Amino acid sequence: MKFPIIKKWSCVLLVLLALNSFGQENAVVTAWMKDLDFVYQNLKQTSSYKTQKATHAAVEAKYQRLRTQLLSMEMSTLDCYLKLLELTDEVADFHNEISGNAASFSFADLSDEAFLRNIKQSSDYNFYPKTTLNLDSLEHELSGRKTEDPEGIYVYRNYLKIAVVRCPDGVLQGIVLETKIPSWERGEKMLYLLPKQTNRFRLVMGGFVDKQLFSVMDCFADGEFKIAQWQKEWKKTNHYMAAYPDQKFVFRNLGNNTCYIKLGSFNASNDGIKEAKAFYERIKDSIHGHNLMVDLRNNGGGGDKSSKQFYELFKKHRQPITVLMNFYTVSNAEQFIVKLRKSNPKVILYGDNTRGMITYGRNYAEDKETPSGKFRICFSDLKDHWRSYLSYEGTGVKPDVYLSNERDWLEQLEKVKD
Repeated sequence: MKFPIIKKWSCVLLVLLALNSFGQENAVVTAWMKDLDFVYQNLKQTSSYKTQKATHAAVEAKYQRLRTQLLSMEMSTLDCYLKLLELTDEVADFHNEISGNAASFSFADLSDEAFLRNIKQSSDYNFYPKTTLNLDSLEHELSGRKTEDPEGIYVYRNYLKIAVVRCPDGVLQGIVLETKIPSWERGEKMLYLLPKQTNRFRLVMGGFVDKQLFSVMDCFADGEFKIAQWQKEWKKTNHYMAAYPDQKFVFRNLGNNTCYIKLGSFNASNDGIKEAKAFYERIKDSIHGHNLMVDLRNNGGGGDKSSKQFYELFKKHRQPITVLMNFYTVSNAEQFIVKLRKSNPKVILYGDNTRGMITYGRNYAEDKETPSGKFRICFSDLKDHWRSYLSYEGTGVKPDVYLSNERDWLEQLEKVKD
């Protein structure tokens, strides 16, 4: 029996479409596989991998397992990103970063209707899945969650409201309930929190405006995810943050034989070193015989070229030294605390755990694009004195006394001393 000509062409067309679809699927798998191989090879060149020899078997096993998964599963951009993070997290080094590589844009750009329409249609930005849950019911259910429960309703200032809900596998998802940022839509899952330790998570999220994928270690305390600044209740005054937010370095005589010193940065650029040196010269002869309150909250680190002079000054100080620190105290600032605590028995730590990005660092590390063009990596290349700090990586330095966010931390310290 002969097929009519139209049926013959229909069959040919179906075959061609199937082959094209298969070819596209294969191309996507190949692209993700190349990205995985790329991250794997670059991870093995990092300072952290080379020094943490006990992780090598786990890295290899994870790499082989992920290769199998990539071949057997349908992967989105988000899925692949999460797999790449799985591999990097086999090594304890939270200076290693992977981020999205889509073009960034500003809030003002979104006022252009044609631009916004293109963003909403582009596969570079619309890969965040949408929930099938009833959002009104979800908001009602979660609105009564206690402050200490990570599940609940959160706001980012007055721009976004999300529902953070726990999945059966323990991962927390953040689902958009309300948005004043038109690049996001109600129902999109813009946030993922992967549990690491008690109240510590690897946060995976799209940028507030440009939806660019990024990931950091975050912690949950007092109804807030600290790095992303999602809060169950938005507070204009946040006692957790460093005092004098517009000044890097501050010296104040508080009376009662106490000096307050804010070290807000150890920036190791030429300008940063010059600024730190000038402040050091100003205070070095003013602290003798005084109790010191050294505020390292929100100090994002830098290098010894800025911090060492203060360490040398404080380690010989004979009066009590109170050190304030929080989750925004990072890297060289954390190393500063560890060294100072070991060298001077009069040091007492107050506040909250530091970040735990302390062991390694980046100096000449190259920012690289993955083969697919979807992601960028920036891995560590510094390892100075890594043995002294590895036990703090991912956990941070713990304070002797934790402070709450209900009252100003400086006021709380005065009460503690009384």
